[in-house]
Amino acid sequence: MSVFRSGDQPPGWCELTGFEFIDLTDQPLPIPVAADKQRLLVTRGSCRLRSAKGAQVLSEGQFLDMDGANGPFTADAGDGTAQVLVFYGRWGNELGGCGVFKLGPDTPVPVKGDPVIYPKSTNFDSHYHDCDEYWVIIEGAGTVVVGSRGFEVEVGDCVAIGMGHHHDLPHVRTDVKGAYFETTLEGRKRFGHLWEHTHGPADVRPERV
Repeated sequence: MSVFRSGDQPPGWCELTGFEFIDLTDQPLPIPVAADKQRLLVTRGSCRLRSAKGAQVLSEGQFLDMDGANGPFTADAGDGTAQVLVFYGRWGNELGGCGVFKLGPDTPVPVKGDPVIYPKSTNFDSHYHDCDEYWVIIEGAGTVVVGSRGFEVEVGDCVAIGMGHHHDLPHVRTDVKGAYFETTLEGRKRFGHLWEHTHGPADVRPERV
């Protein structure tokens, strides 16, 4: 587990090498392809992405992988405003999920996720993945737990979570909106939230901390 921000150098094990938020208006803005792998995720509003292959409108939570061979790319928000998050990295071709999540205070659901020994005030579940995962906090603030470590996160933080490490978001100080990106599937290559009580022991990669 590691926390970094845009412009910081992530740990060497991370497939995500960087990220940045871009605010869009009605004026087309060039989006350069600056990495071997690059993904654009819409985090607010709607975005029109133009390339050599044409134009596509993406709404909040939708994404598109940007291949330099299809460039140059420009993006705009039509007659409104929008925000996109661009991920840069070196992930593989078999990936987990990607999108936007929202979380506020709620009553914990005891049967959801793996059991925990710390208090909770959200119904988020403690789980693991057959891949690394990255959370980027878009709005709000809260407490993240990865393995046995808990720490506070706020807007602009990226949480890098290594494969097999249990993680949770047990408390929010203000409602959280975040982006998630599950990169290259490994091992049994299962996707989604995995729980030891259902899916068996996690395949923990201890060096990814």
